[in-house]
Amino acid sequence: MARENYFATLEIPFLRGRNFTAQDDARAPQVAIVNQTFAREFFPNDDVLGKRITFRYNKRTVEIIGVVADAKYESQRKNITPLLYTPWRQEGEEIGKMHFTLRTVGEPTALTATAKQVVRELDSNLPVTEVRSQTARSQATLGRERLSARLLSFFGGLALLLAAIGLSGVLAYSVSQRTNEIGIRMALGAQTTKVLRMVIWQGMKLVLLGLTSGAAIGYGMKRILAGQSFERGTWQARIAEQLYGVSVTDPLTVTVIALLLIVVGLVACWIPVKGLYRHSSTDI
Repeated sequence: MARENYFATLEIPFLRGRNFTAQDDARAPQVAIVNQTFAREFFPNDDVLGKRITFRYNKRTVEIIGVVADAKYESQRKNITPLLYTPWRQEGEEIGKMHFTLRTVGEPTALTATAKQVVRELDSNLPVTEVRSQTARSQATLGRERLSARLLSFFGGLALLLAAIGLSGVLAYSVSQRTNEIGIRMALGAQTTKVLRMVIWQGMKLVLLGLTSGAAIGYGMKRILAGQSFERGTWQARIAEQLYGVSVTDPLTVTVIALLLIVVGLVACWIPVKGLYRHSSTDI
């Protein structure tokens, strides 16, 4: 249920139709406002304005008079669900717990005492159980997300560093084992740049193999998780939560990750090759 100024207070854009008014009371025709998802899901090929909806639990029928933009209320991760708003004056005995939203100019929490006093003046028996700003509510729901993002970023960076060190070590060992071969190639007239490209390509093949394998595994996981709902707490559900809003086939995501890994791989390959280049330059 909502009051006449509910959408303006929360700055939810009105798309079509009209808003609730003070005349939408118990004596007026029963009306409702829906969000975009509701209109798209239940009336995909028809105009939702003027349509009538009947509630199963009380056989009450309402007419849809407006459409507003989609909004998220509980969690940023949850998908937007179809919503139907009704005017609070027409709810009658259905009204239970209510939430009041205030739009302020300054610090919202500074008006906490004033808001409680206004409620007490209206009805001293009404308990005010919680007063929080929208910013605080958003921060509370995002706290776990940000902690997970920081931890994943830290361990991801650590894994990338260890992979670069391992690749550099493997390539350095390979160069040391092929010293005689490289020396013979250069003695027979092989150019230094060609020898360096040969060594770097040896390491970059491992990087490209890892990119290909990772992309294939990621695409496979996406196909497994797509369109499925898993029981909360299972490993499938945890993976699906971490992949929220991220597509394995997104061109920008794939390009950025591939370029990052290639740059790190080139740096890791250049470290042992740089010693070979200096050594060859000194011999010459």
